Amino acid sequence: MNPGKQMIWGVVGLAGILFLGVLIPGPGWSQGGGGGSIFQSYGKPMPLPDFSLEDLPGKTVHGKDYRGKVLILNFWATW
Repeated sequence: MNPGKQMIWGVVGLAGILFLGVLIPGPGWSQGGGGGSIFQSYGKPMPLPDFSLEDLPGKTVHGKDYRGKVLILNFWATW
């Protein structure tokens, strides 16, 4: 088989796989709150508790400075 036909069959195969993925979603991708969903909805948001952390330059950051704003805390370890 020449390289042009191989590429065409590769594209057709990939499109078929993507098409099947749309038609047959897994339980984690289902919408409507089905029993197998990996997504969890929450009720009313809870207020941010008072806290203080030290940022990388050494400045103390307080949680009360971010009230009413979206705040993403990323805790990670390097061991």
